[in-house]
Amino acid sequence: MSNWLTDGIAAAVSKVEAQASRGGDFPHITQDGKWCTTPDGVWTGGFWAGLLWLSYEVQKSDALRTAATSLTDRLLPRAADAINHDLGFMFYPSAVKGWRITGDDRYLRAALTAAESLAGQFNPQGGFIPGWGFFGSEDWSGSVLIDTLMNLPLLVWAANHGGDARLLEVVHRHAKTALANHQREDGSVFHVYRFNPADGTPIAGDTYQGLDAASAWSRGQGWALAGFAMLADMTGSQEYLTAALRVARYVERHLPQDGVPPWDYSAGGTPVKDSSAGAITAYGFIRLWELTTDARHLDLAETMLQALCSRCLLRDDSAPILAHATADLPHGLGIDESTIYGDYYFLKSLLALRDIKDQRESGARGSFVQTSAG
Repeated sequence: MSNWLTDGIAAAVSKVEAQASRGGDFPHITQDGKWCTTPDGVWTGGFWAGLLWLSYEVQKSDALRTAATSLTDRLLPRAADAINHDLGFMFYPSAVKGWRITGDDRYLRAALTAAESLAGQFNPQGGFIPGWGFFGSEDWSGSVLIDTLMNLPLLVWAANHGGDARLLEVVHRHAKTALANHQREDGSVFHVYRFNPADGTPIAGDTYQGLDAASAWSRGQGWALAGFAMLADMTGSQEYLTAALRVARYVERHLPQDGVPPWDYSAGGTPVKDSSAGAITAYGFIRLWELTTDARHLDLAETMLQALCSRCLLRDDSAPILAHATADLPHGLGIDESTIYGDYYFLKSLLALRDIKDQRESGARGSFVQTSAG
């Protein structure tokens, strides 16, 4: 196996272990290279708990398991959030993963509750789950974020684990709304699409964290690619697979030569980078390869992950894993810093790529043995 891959996994897990040993609250984004933490996990707490579970699977360390359990337990009361379109982000990496590892029924029940809470926000007139509800001084009840696609897998999982079958109706109606409104002719997606919340009438595409309404905010393209690919895998929908392939082609055409996305693919000049978009997009390409076995998708994922390892992986004693992430440039948050979601999808993608390579090597050895014996 490639040294860069094994070294990247080892470095990431070592940093998770170091941060876990410090204790404290949920890392969110960095300021001047230092984690800003939150006591309740805001919308990103699931990624820190998820990093702890992923690292525990690699190291089988009692300290990591204890930390993963503690941080997941702290999130459980959030399962009943009434206005939170990110419950999938919060509970899939934490409670669902924790349940798979430990069999703890508390985690199963919390994830099912979170799925019901997420579906409870569905607007039946418009066919969507709104993003953020009231955020700041603005009413977001008619605004749909492309990010929400990545939260829908929690609903599919819940429907397959004792949850109400109507959860799948919410999934398909929201996804079809995104297909009809978010995705453009060139395969890129709007970050935000605005609707009349009273009757669901589409109004216009927009953005919150991108360059402008017509631009292609890179993390949003990553959310769309990974979200549609995951939903295609979990539901068998050819329509979602086609949508993922269209986003993939857009990203492939616009990815810079160094393999690390700019914060917005429409930004001119020499824009700041977003390593978190790279990690999320690489994960999307891996999920797409699993569906299509098209080598181009796996090659793109590997190219992006290798670029992140060589250009963004922090080698010193700093707590975060990836440098050069951009959380929210228009609002001056986390510019050329680190994000917990970028770190999570980086390690998750590295581990997925490792498993694929291991399976290929095992298959090749098995074929050799069989041929020799014959």
